[in-house]
Amino acid sequence: MIVRNGTGFERALKVFVLRNWALILTVVLTEQAIVVISRYTKVLETDVFSATAIGLIATVVGIFIVFRFNEAYQRWWEARTLWGALVNDSRSLAREIITLLTPDRVPSIASDEDAAKLHAELVYRHLAYCNALRLSLRGQDTWEELAPFLGADELNELNKYANKPTRLENSQGERLAQVVGTDTAQQVLLMQFDSTLNRLFDIQGGCERIKNTAFPDEVRFISRGLVWLSAVAVPIAFLSADREIRAIEVLAVIMISLSFMVVEQLGASLKNPFENEDNDTPMTALCRTIEIDLRQQLGETEIPPPLEPVGGVLM
Repeated sequence: MIVRNGTGFERALKVFVLRNWALILTVVLTEQAIVVISRYTKVLETDVFSATAIGLIATVVGIFIVFRFNEAYQRWWEARTLWGALVNDSRSLAREIITLLTPDRVPSIASDEDAAKLHAELVYRHLAYCNALRLSLRGQDTWEELAPFLGADELNELNKYANKPTRLENSQGERLAQVVGTDTAQQVLLMQFDSTLNRLFDIQGGCERIKNTAFPDEVRFISRGLVWLSAVAVPIAFLSADREIRAIEVLAVIMISLSFMVVEQLGASLKNPFENEDNDTPMTALCRTIEIDLRQQLGETEIPPPLEPVGGVLM
């Protein structure tokens, strides 16, 4: 995610050129070709290429791009909202673990020392779950990153499962059910935990839906086609208006054509918020935030610092 004030002029220019050099080259060459055709032939002297006609095309293209951009932004914002809910529910789960699973409430917990070990086990498994969800959504298989949170046996057993976040959450539920037991008076505690675990599954399901539901390909194809059409049509309208080609007009045409293309590409980037790119949901930073909060709830003092943006981007 690009942080506030993370896009200065130097970075914006660098990113713009590096990511859009092919577009820039295409627009410049197209514009130069139109300049030559307009100057030495009469092909473009027709009402088809009038400013009014091209203005109507540009209006349609603008409306379509705005629609696509809004749809893409909604996917991006929903992803960020889901991960915000994950942060909140993680704090709630840790609080419930620490305050409800105590010797005076659960007979199977013999002492405060046993309770502390149980709290650490459950909290650390949840930290593994958050990081496993991050890795799964980004399509990364660096599961060794979970080693600080899980025992070697559990980590090895986890490799057998296709959906590792789901397995970790199931293990969490099994462990909680084992601790609470079958005593009817203790089932209220289990129901409370079950409610929290269900909310976490809802969050996971929402993220997987965004990840696995492709943006309609027809929309991508049509919007890109219209943008390229406008990139060619706008120069024709401007540069064929009269025979005198001014430098300021050439520059204006290039900027107008590129603006359509850049906005279309930005929408294409936002529609996939789990691809480990600059506009990605900052899942790594959010996992670190969850880790800091939960380990402090456990009473630990040696905790890692929050992640800082690198080059204006927080991952």
